[in-house]
Amino acid sequence: MSEKPNYSSTAAPSRLKMLLQLWWTQKRRSFRWADVFVGAYFAFLFMLVGGIVYMNMSEQLADLKGQVNMGSVLIIVSASLLISDLFFKFMFMHDAVLMDDFLKTKPVSGRDWNRFIVLSCFAVGWNLMMALIVGFFAFLIASVAEALMAILMAFVMSAMNSMLMACLRKSSGWELKLPMFLALFFYIVFAFVYSINIMQWSAALLMAVMTLLTLVGIFTLYIYFSHLVRYDEHQARTSRVHNLGEVSLFSMEYVSVLRSKRLRTMLIVLPLCFLPQLYFSNMMDDASFCFIPPLMVIFMGSACLGQWVFGVEANFFQGLWTKPLSIETMLRNKYKFYAFINLMCSLLVVPAIWLSNLDPFIILACWVFSAGMGNLMMMPTCLVSTRIDLFSSAFFNYQGANKGVNIYGLLLFIPFLIAGVGGWLMGVTRTCILFCCLGLLGFAIHRWVLHRLAEAYCRRRYKRFEKYME
Repeated sequence: MSEKPNYSSTAAPSRLKMLLQLWWTQKRRSFRWADVFVGAYFAFLFMLVGGIVYMNMSEQLADLKGQVNMGSVLIIVSASLLISDLFFKFMFMHDAVLMDDFLKTKPVSGRDWNRFIVLSCFAVGWNLMMALIVGFFAFLIASVAEALMAILMAFVMSAMNSMLMACLRKSSGWELKLPMFLALFFYIVFAFVYSINIMQWSAALLMAVMTLLTLVGIFTLYIYFSHLVRYDEHQARTSRVHNLGEVSLFSMEYVSVLRSKRLRTMLIVLPLCFLPQLYFSNMMDDASFCFIPPLMVIFMGSACLGQWVFGVEANFFQGLWTKPLSIETMLRNKYKFYAFINLMCSLLVVPAIWLSNLDPFIILACWVFSAGMGNLMMMPTCLVSTRIDLFSSAFFNYQGANKGVNIYGLLLFIPFLIAGVGGWLMGVTRTCILFCCLGLLGFAIHRWVLHRLAEAYCRRRYKRFEKYME
């Protein structure tokens, strides 16, 4: 009789080595210089901003060197970058957290796989970006030894974020994901409290202890990851099936945005990118620029979606054409949905009334203009837009773009040109009145404009269908 293979614990290192070799082979085959360029680009932006801040605050930092422990400062800087680091890994880190069918046929236990996940979290290339940024600050304000310790601490913190992301991807419900966000929140709070340095330790010792505590946090996440159970990584995500009578046209719009990675990323990232200009810049003190930040936050989300009015529907437009839906009805529905997006983005601007002394009339004027006239300006792209991949990344992705869309996209500068010139020549109050008048005009004529666009689309529908299938 043939002997049964002995997969004892003594073979665990060899199985772990096999997993690491497979991981390295996969990374070499899927390597893209575009990913390196994107990471270097964002790291350069962070260091550029950091260099500008350092040049503006060099005298204040020189005075603080003898009064404040630099280790506390570097801990605060590292903890402040954790949310941004997690956000970048959410967009770019797509490593598998469950064994595929090939590995399940091998003598690889769940314990070996969990150990491999921990090691792979330390080998994620995105960990280097946070370490590079913190190291840049550290070499400017601290000694060489303290800077090296800060780089190690930032690298371990970023590895903890990678482990946190692995736990989030393995957990199957919000009741399991919520503890991860709470853990990150309390870790950041602890880092700020710990940076007070009650024990009066040196900077290097303070960061070394913080590194050890972070390693303990990684081990805790490893225990949590080991106890998570998920059987199918590609399980269906639809929990309820609707019929056509239960789904409205308006719900089809936001469901397509929520399910599409590309549209969801654009809609979240673009307004958030302009919020710092609203809350932390001096642009609000100048009448020529006080409209620019709130208008960017309120209008840019719907404007980017408006570049491809039928870009989502192009994936299944032949099926929509068989339904009792007119093109004019679909255009009106999109017009209302874009106005709703502008309203939601306006809520992000409301706190600036108290934090940045923003005039509430400016928020109202920007929303009325964006919802009434701004979105109407983007609706003609339905005649030139092409099909976009719903599940591809939004960064450096030019699919769906064409000459017509790129040229028409220059109209995005018109609202900001009106805001700048109007604020400079007429003042804030008169510019607000002008924005409101233009927006109300858009609301008044939108039915006539959309009706004309629907007629033009129907005349060239066969040409559009051919473009959608390319």
